[in-house]
Amino acid sequence: MKVVMLDTTILTMILVLMFILGAVFGSFACCQAWRWRYRVEGKKDLGQWSVCMHCHKRIKWYDNIPIISWLVLRGKCRNCHKSIGVADFLSEIGLAVAFLMLSWAYLLPILVNWNILALHPSLLAVQLGRFIITLIMLVVLTVLAVYDAKWGELPVVLLALAIIFGMMVFILKMYEASMADEANIWRDLGSALGGVAILSGTCFVIYKGSKEKLMGGGDWLLALALALALADWWLALWTIFMANLLGDVIALPGALKKKRHVVHFGPFLVVAFILVLILGNCLPLLLKSGLM
Repeated sequence: MKVVMLDTTILTMILVLMFILGAVFGSFACCQAWRWRYRVEGKKDLGQWSVCMHCHKRIKWYDNIPIISWLVLRGKCRNCHKSIGVADFLSEIGLAVAFLMLSWAYLLPILVNWNILALHPSLLAVQLGRFIITLIMLVVLTVLAVYDAKWGELPVVLLALAIIFGMMVFILKMYEASMADEANIWRDLGSALGGVAILSGTCFVIYKGSKEKLMGGGDWLLALALALALADWWLALWTIFMANLLGDVIALPGALKKKRHVVHFGPFLVVAFILVLILGNCLPLLLKSGLM
């Protein structure tokens, strides 16, 4: 068997590439949110090129570089000088960091231990599949977060996609647990179902109890997708806690001042999920390496 050796330089380059890839997909997610909105409203499609939503002029390639162009232009269009919006920048930097950290937690261990994992093709396929599907799910969730933040809606088709990807991650996690120890499958399954009850159940209760003032009808379905992907009651508990904390700090004051003000909770759920996903996978590695 051929031995695959990866030095620190190659691993660092992989992380840099994943950071760039995340930024690109963050920009893609924002663009798709706008395209979806235009499709819903029956407006003319934006075309294959990125355009300013104010002056509708085509954005040059050098003004469309994720993160860098936004900072250089200070969040404004070069042509009309109107604000591009902070959501674009946040989605780009957010997914860039998420792709970087999750690659460090998931991908690098796979590459470093490739020779060992190659002896177990099923395990290798499961771990690679879980990593790839998780990244794809993050892109879909970012589209949902941007759409909900801008227009206060969660498209049903995108919710269905998120749930499907969450279920796929869940199945792969349960299969991996059964490969390690058949006794673990029942413990992990119980933890996963507990997470669904905590995260999705809590959102459903808030949705019904507040009469859609603090949470919309799609939020508990979004929470279901997140809970399935986490497949852990403790991580689910932290996700609902952090989402509510973010909502209390950012959105609740406006909801209390205005009687008809509706809180768009989807973005807080997605941000909390990404934070918990990163910390839940990276903190153990940091503690093990002695960096914390």
